[in-house]
Amino acid sequence: MIMIQGREKEKRFKRILTKLTAGSLLLMILVISYYLLQSRKNDASSQLPVVSDASIETLKTTLEQVLFSHGISWNVLNGTNSREAFWQVEVPADLPVPSLHLEIQEAVHLIDAEVLFAESEPITEKVTLQIGWQDSCFFRIQLLPLDGSEGENVRIALLIDDFGDRWDPFVESFLDLGIALTVSVIPGRDMSSKVANEMRMRGFEVILHLPMEPISAPFQDNGYMILANMDQQEIKKIIQRSLDSVPGVVGVNNHMGSKVTSDRELMTTILSDIGARGLYFVDSRTIATTVAYDVAKSLGLRCGKRDIFIDAENIKADIRKGIWDLAAKAKTNGYAIGIGHCQTITLEVLQEEIPKVQELGFRFVPLSKVVR
Repeated sequence: MIMIQGREKEKRFKRILTKLTAGSLLLMILVISYYLLQSRKNDASSQLPVVSDASIETLKTTLEQVLFSHGISWNVLNGTNSREAFWQVEVPADLPVPSLHLEIQEAVHLIDAEVLFAESEPITEKVTLQIGWQDSCFFRIQLLPLDGSEGENVRIALLIDDFGDRWDPFVESFLDLGIALTVSVIPGRDMSSKVANEMRMRGFEVILHLPMEPISAPFQDNGYMILANMDQQEIKKIIQRSLDSVPGVVGVNNHMGSKVTSDRELMTTILSDIGARGLYFVDSRTIATTVAYDVAKSLGLRCGKRDIFIDAENIKADIRKGIWDLAAKAKTNGYAIGIGHCQTITLEVLQEEIPKVQELGFRFVPLSKVVR
């Protein structure tokens, strides 16, 4: 009897030991599996490309240059994660979406980035692109074809004057408006060359804001202003010096200049030189008696003239009205040229109003798209 009980205890002990052993083995398997899984994750993570901020900025600039070359603007939406930018791009009806898709693909390939994924919706013809390096997406771009609505072919060329004194986050904020902006740079300022080079590298159109003598406004001649008493050779020297200070411009507009732009002989000398350099001219129309635009046309220059000063008064309500007056002018004529200035109040109103103008189908284009 005692021997039977001893054997039963021994069997129970073996069963318990077996269960403990099996449990321990299972636990070990789970632990090993966990560490193997973590190791694979770490290996996978280590294989992801390390992309520098400079590379991402270069990709952003490349995409902007492609869009700006067609006068296309975009809306910036929230991405699916903190490092992914989401752009919604309205593609005009005269530009096939597949052509723009191919152009983007070729442009990013030149900087060793790639279109990681492309999805097309047959009904809407909308195309979504994911762009980056290997498995890392940094830009998601949605190409939305416009349907030929009323505002589609109405173009606004917005010129922002008076850059050149600074290059800082405030100035860069104008580049983040999401439109094909044209900027004019005053020569001879501390940051004139820096601003011109940075703007051009980021795909923006840059023109020379050439100082000319006013009738009565106070001015300081720092060697970059055309004065009414200058002869032909002096004028040519001023123009060359100014262009050296603001490299890579494609056009010119006048800074002040009410006295000079009213003088037909002076403007003929100035514009003959500008035209010989292959540059276009925009008359800022700082005085009602200006002859600058008429002279430019008579000389065969590609030229334009300012329709609206959006910030003639430094009051938000007036600037807002100026923007909508510009849109109304564009709707009437098919296009319009507006001029604003590099100042905080103008930037703030543009940030508020540009999306509203875009929603109505107006297109912001570089000046070169409307001068004739």
